[in-house]
Amino acid sequence: MSIIEAKNLNKEFKVFKRNTGFVNTVKQLFKREYTIKKAVEDISFSIDKGELVGYIGPNGAGKSTTIKMLTGILHPTSGEVIVNGIVPHNNRKQNAMNIGVVFGQRSQLYWDLPMLDAYQLYKKNV
Repeated sequence: MSIIEAKNLNKEFKVFKRNTGFVNTVKQLFKREYTIKKAVEDISFSIDKGELVGYIGPNGAGKSTTIKMLTGILHPTSGEVIVNGIVPHNNRKQNAMNIGVVFGQRSQLYWDLPMLDAYQLYKKNV
């Protein structure tokens, strides 16, 4: 039984197109042009209960965007996400009771310490 399931997941962002030059800057005050940036494109996967998974890729590959959709922070443009029988962006509070995510830079984490020890260390330093 899958605990996390993503089917044909897509996320697009509308990005303001900036042009250089004074004339173009004035024109942009009245009519803005946008481009569509595809952050996640047609991702499908399932993770079973108890399964340990690593999600790696280069900068800009959509890793954080995918995780944010799994937590309900972002709504997918299209596709389906189910986490423990819950659609995360529809039931964000209920989903948050069962899932935890830590976003951070490499310099903020101690890779040679188990995660529990790192949390206890941060707790004592606060």
